[in-house]
Amino acid sequence: MARLSKKVSKLEKKADQLRKKAERKGKELQSATSDRIEDLAKEDKSSKKGLIALVLAAGAGVAAVVLKKKRDQELDEALWEEPRSI
Repeated sequence: MARLSKKVSKLEKKADQLRKKAERKGKELQSATSDRIEDLAKEDKSSKKGLIALVLAAGAGVAAVVLKKKRDQELDEALWEEPRSI
């Protein structure tokens, strides 16, 4: 049981690190996209570049959600890796 607890703890720590990394990357992408949207809005109001930047921002958000789901799935799999003794 202690061995399983150590594995779960280790995987939780790794999952937390991955979550933090995904959040940082998401914030970086969101910030860069916001800056780019502002630049494009100033350049040309009728341009479709702003729409493209918005789509990229949405893509960054989706990527962050996918990374979070992957982390949750890995944690769930780790919990079921070794059967618990009753």
